[in-house]
Amino acid sequence: MTVSAAANSDLDWDDLRVVLQIARHGRLAAAAEAGRVSHATLFRRLRALEARLGVQLFERLRAGYAPTRAGAELVEFAQRMGSELQTVTEGLRGRQAWPGGLVRLSVADTWMQELLPPLLASYQARTQVQLGLSSGNAMDDVQQGAVDVALRSGGKPPESLIGRRLARVEATAYCSRKLGGVRADRLDSLPWVGVDDQLAHLSSARWLERQGLARQVAMRTNSLVNVRQLLRAGVGLGALPCYLGDADPNLRRVFEPPRDWRSELWLLTRVELRPVPRIKALFDHLYEGTRAWLPLLEGQRVQPD
Repeated sequence: MTVSAAANSDLDWDDLRVVLQIARHGRLAAAAEAGRVSHATLFRRLRALEARLGVQLFERLRAGYAPTRAGAELVEFAQRMGSELQTVTEGLRGRQAWPGGLVRLSVADTWMQELLPPLLASYQARTQVQLGLSSGNAMDDVQQGAVDVALRSGGKPPESLIGRRLARVEATAYCSRKLGGVRADRLDSLPWVGVDDQLAHLSSARWLERQGLARQVAMRTNSLVNVRQLLRAGVGLGALPCYLGDADPNLRRVFEPPRDWRSELWLLTRVELRPVPRIKALFDHLYEGTRAWLPLLEGQRVQPD
């Protein structure tokens, strides 16, 4: 059964909510608790829904409930509907106060330190758009409709998204100036501040593993802002994008930015949102505003020794 067929089988939002709760929690007891219903009630609702649709939505495994192929399709549909409903609701609530509408923007915490806030302030003042800001690094939040626009560092974006490349982003290793000179051929002489699994995709994190320096990692974190603060405190060595490291007078480079640590900065949205005036205005505004950042982003603005 396809989603379009299911949608014509008297599905309502309560049905979709049942499917989402079970998919999210994997077990009926946890899903029932989250939905504030009894285990038996949720079980009956699922059985009735499957009977009405004529298709099994979940496999009952020892480890819990796993969506079947039809179930996964319905879960994806429910997620999309939930996101669209939230967007419409928020837009209606804010229409009187914010005639420009709402844009939900996801950015990594590093961009909110100094660079991005002035640009967002000028965009909001000019467009009268309400901005909903969230912190994140994942691609799936914009793919699944949880946000409208995402600012992401990495390689070429997935085909399901449309993007605009803003800049090249260089990175290298840094340490506190209070540590004095650190030889690039003795990188095992000091502890390292590393990242956890949430940032394990970074080229610098993979390099640390390849160099056999993982055993030198004294602290791990899911935030590059945290890495910077720990390096400032003199913990040891750590990898940072140059726009964070070079902008901090308390830090110095350990070696020049390796080419294979380089990434790209992209502004991303879903295809259907790109022509929306407030989205287009945000893309144009951030592209023009980031031209002044290029020397810092591309590692050309180095603090003197």
